[in-house]
Amino acid sequence: MEIGETKQYIPIFVGSTFVDLQHYRRAVRDALSQLETIVRGMEYFGSKPGSPVEECLEVVRSCKVYIGIFGMRYGTVPDGFERSMTHLEYDEAQKLNLPSLIYIIDEENQPILPKHVETGDGAKRLRELKDILTKRHVVSFFTTPENLAAKVLHDVPETLKRIGARIEGKLELTKEPDNAEVLRQFSLLPKIFRGKEVIIEFVNPSDFRAVSGETCATLNIEVGASVCSYLKLSTGDNYYIFGENDLALALCKLPKMANVKARVITVFGITKRADWTDDGPITVLETESGLLIKEILQIEESAKSAT
Repeated sequence: MEIGETKQYIPIFVGSTFVDLQHYRRAVRDALSQLETIVRGMEYFGSKPGSPVEECLEVVRSCKVYIGIFGMRYGTVPDGFERSMTHLEYDEAQKLNLPSLIYIIDEENQPILPKHVETGDGAKRLRELKDILTKRHVVSFFTTPENLAAKVLHDVPETLKRIGARIEGKLELTKEPDNAEVLRQFSLLPKIFRGKEVIIEFVNPSDFRAVSGETCATLNIEVGASVCSYLKLSTGDNYYIFGENDLALALCKLPKMANVKARVITVFGITKRADWTDDGPITVLETESGLLIKEILQIEESAKSAT
């Protein structure tokens, strides 16, 4: 850029439901700050004189690119309308033929809090909307906020080039924490860092056992079809390792002392227990945490397990 030359800022609209995806929106905003863009969305509306819907759609009209992030909520339907605000934003972007990048949460691999999963008519409408999105667009599926930010930083520069925007400087892709760092964070703050995906390695102790119904309920895993073992990872840390259904069977069939590499997610839950004292019952909170295996990636039999 020449001295005195005005920087080229490209307004990008980020549309999504808010409460359930606010951490994802923040990650995308931080990623886009590396580009010469103006990020616009519901956080930036402030006090406006018009109706919320019209003001929102006016912001969409002021942008050059639309990013749609879709989780498990259809969102609020404004009075007098048949579609949610998020759906209306998407429709307006398509009406304007804005280049659109669509990201849908990976329901198979990213845990979602029950309070963030819409049910009833909203769930039906969301499924219909997602069907439309997957038919109209090349959709990307995301897991963690960091994973979404990395995908956005990969996709947006090419989109900006297609509309004639100039990209300057070197982009730094948002790095996801490595496995050891995720596990360290989880051991300190399991509630905050639950639902994170990591790759682990361990030597199979061959002592997997049935998981109690109470633990299954706390961790939201299958009652009567889950096993666990408390074992040491290759990092030297000890964790409860859980498996359910087909993976529970696979864990029970692993050769003893085999070296195992697996993809897992961090799990955490809280249960209440009533303890009786001289003053009557008191409620005690107990926590459960561990690593739930989602996929066994590699099994190597050691010399000991082969003999």
